[in-house]
Amino acid sequence: MPLSKTEAIVLHTRKQGETSKILSLYTLHYGRLSVMAKGARSLKSRYSGVLEPLTHIQIVFYRYEARDLHYLSQAEIVTPFASIHGQLGKMALAAIPCEIIERNEAAGHANPQLFRLLLGSLMTLEEAESGQRQVVRAFILRYLALSGFRGEYRLCLGCGLEKLRERQFFEYGSGGYRCAGCEGRSDEGEPLSRQAMQALHFLGHSELEQSVTLRVNAELGRELDQFLLANLRWHLEGAHYLKSIQYLEKLQQSIHKTQEEEQGKEYGQPDPHHPG
Repeated sequence: MPLSKTEAIVLHTRKQGETSKILSLYTLHYGRLSVMAKGARSLKSRYSGVLEPLTHIQIVFYRYEARDLHYLSQAEIVTPFASIHGQLGKMALAAIPCEIIERNEAAGHANPQLFRLLLGSLMTLEEAESGQRQVVRAFILRYLALSGFRGEYRLCLGCGLEKLRERQFFEYGSGGYRCAGCEGRSDEGEPLSRQAMQALHFLGHSELEQSVTLRVNAELGRELDQFLLANLRWHLEGAHYLKSIQYLEKLQQSIHKTQEEEQGKEYGQPDPHHPG
């Protein structure tokens, strides 16, 4: 029962008994872990405010080689991500990479590159004043690449030349498209516009900090999200039901509805919630 020390990102927590928590963590040295924090929910807990989801912490814990559940000894905050926790939209976006990792990564398998990708994505989202959705899109592309499913969005799979058309068929299994001269039997996939292919190439190859500079309209944004989610689900079983994406969609629908109602009031239209 050796004591181990590592950095971790809190993916989510759940109640255990009357005063404790079980933490789902993604760690630098041990990958995904479940850790019991005894007494973490008590009023006088030394962990108060430390073990919140979407927080970067450093922990000391008792690691059991033959068990899935480990026990927390110490924890302190490294990066609180105050901006993420202070904005509902940022929190909803930040939850998506965390849930993708939790549902698809096996426990106890270290992947320092993935830890740095998750931490870098949260740090970029924390600082971003605009283009925040691009951070999540860039994360998904990089996560697929780390999982062995890197896509090619610029060059034809057949001839290796850049021959983008207004629309081309992207093959999920092959991870790319074929130009008119190379087209043959197509794998499962979907058509993508030239603009979508160019955006995906940029998001997959630029630095995370640069991803927020990409500007897309609503139509292109929907095309990107539909493709990324379908591609993720095609390759990874654990991506078929992501609560965080459903929550984000509901949040956006609520925001759009509120904006439409406010615009209606501004232009003298009746308030649908007012009894008249």
